[in-house]
Amino acid sequence: MSASDLDSRGYLVVAGPPTADPQVEACLEALRRQGWAVRLDLEGLRILTGPRFPWPVAQVHRDHVLIGEWRGEGAHPSAIAGRFPEGPSLARGLIEDGWGAYLLVWRDGAGRLNLLRDPTGALDLVWWRRGPVTLATDWPPEALDPVLPAGLAVDWETLGLLLRTPSLLSDRLPLKGLATVGAGCWSRPGSGVADVTLWRPAAFVRRGADDDPAALVDVVDRTVAGVMRSRRRVLAELSGGLDSAIVAASIRAAGQAHRAAFVNYYGDDAEGDERRHAAAAARLHGFELETVRKPIEPVTLADFERLAPSLRPAFQGVDPAYDRYAAARLSALGADGLLTGQGGDSVFFQAPDPAVAADRVRREGLRGLHPAYLAAVGRWTRHSAWTVGRLALFGRRRPPSGAQHRWLEDIDELPPAKQGQLERFVNCQLFWTDCLRARAAPLLNPLLSQPVVEHCLGIPSDRLTSGPRDRGLARTAFAFRLPPSIAERRDKGDLSCFYGRVVRNSIPALAPYLLEGRLVAQGVMDRAELEVDLDPARLLWREGANQPLLAAVLEAWAGCWEGRIARRGT
Repeated sequence: MSASDLDSRGYLVVAGPPTADPQVEACLEALRRQGWAVRLDLEGLRILTGPRFPWPVAQVHRDHVLIGEWRGEGAHPSAIAGRFPEGPSLARGLIEDGWGAYLLVWRDGAGRLNLLRDPTGALDLVWWRRGPVTLATDWPPEALDPVLPAGLAVDWETLGLLLRTPSLLSDRLPLKGLATVGAGCWSRPGSGVADVTLWRPAAFVRRGADDDPAALVDVVDRTVAGVMRSRRRVLAELSGGLDSAIVAASIRAAGQAHRAAFVNYYGDDAEGDERRHAAAAARLHGFELETVRKPIEPVTLADFERLAPSLRPAFQGVDPAYDRYAAARLSALGADGLLTGQGGDSVFFQAPDPAVAADRVRREGLRGLHPAYLAAVGRWTRHSAWTVGRLALFGRRRPPSGAQHRWLEDIDELPPAKQGQLERFVNCQLFWTDCLRARAAPLLNPLLSQPVVEHCLGIPSDRLTSGPRDRGLARTAFAFRLPPSIAERRDKGDLSCFYGRVVRNSIPALAPYLLEGRLVAQGVMDRAELEVDLDPARLLWREGANQPLLAAVLEAWAGCWEGRIARRGT
């Protein structure tokens, strides 16, 4: 998909008098010639969208515009806006009273522009000022190049951070000159103050939640029903694992199965072939299931260049064959959503972490040191009961780190297994970012939506892993809707070998591309270390085998943006 295709799916906020900047108006006229339309004009606050923009745009109060979908449990956004005239209080009210994939754009009583991005971050948001005009968008269309900031440049330091810690992608933009608004953040452009984080996942660990299995079923069902309510047709992935089976069962419970087409992707290796489990779930609920083979085929430079125009590097596109097929299937269906079980490993707590015993002791005191429990945790996590007991008594120190996501800045006092869960949850924010399938239809990840995340983070880790085993509470809660082959399953699909083979088969294209590329030239990657990392003998089995794919995504992205920035000066 080219940059011009991306242009057609965006939105643009323009705040300022229409006569303030003739060059801005000339750029807007160029967008209109490309099919963009002014959706709302509130006398100095204009919202434009491309011809294929997939989200609704609505005026919800006097000077307030909602872009996307906000699903409230009670009050309407207009009532919240009327109740809270100030920026931060209104933003908090909207976050606390509802959820969804949305942005709120408004002017307060003093005429100042305010921006709110929902806690999932499903819609991206950057802004910049040009004299008296503020522009905000999810991706600056090329027609705006003449009015982009003069200091726009690739941020090589941030690219290096992303290569080492991909989870920073949702919190760091590797472009200088554009201001970002983080997920769950409020911003007042031009105020001189950075965006303010109003929603932090650690707050819900501290708040606590009902650990009754029925409560978990209820919150997942309500969330899936809310996501499906506005959809005409979705493509639903049924991997054969627990999480996607839970989501599929909730689609049935919501009475929305007729709006979904279910698909399973399988690999050639036994670890990547979960068709029999997916078929069992489909039979149980009466779904038709399409199965699609994921071939082990080399990636090409075109695969990365196709994704390079993204605002942020498209890490979700590192499996190009799957990404291409899913995007094509979404388009063929005319689907307005891709529904997945992504995020379930994090929120339901899949990781075999012996520190759950420390969380239990912190909550229950010495009663939590029951020998049978310590032995059971040891069997599950493949540690000795003595190791589990030591962790239970003395905890685990979080290793010092450099740059970290803003959501991990205040978690040191939390129980150690909950800290690990939050780190995995932050990594899951990559599932909202760009890829070909995201350009074909909105990504719908209900297990990463606000109600499910807040509920599950509030449940103690030893309760989430009751059994103890991975996702024990979720298994218990949804057992009545799952085939035994999934509910009682002890293994899990593993694609690490698949990615290792993909990378190994791609070495003829990847090696010269990376070794002679911009990341090496800028010192982001060390050439000697890269040559070792690209050794085919190391790629098949070593951990992190997809690292060269991530590097190639960054390389293509940097080249694309360097070229775009250079063309502005010609």
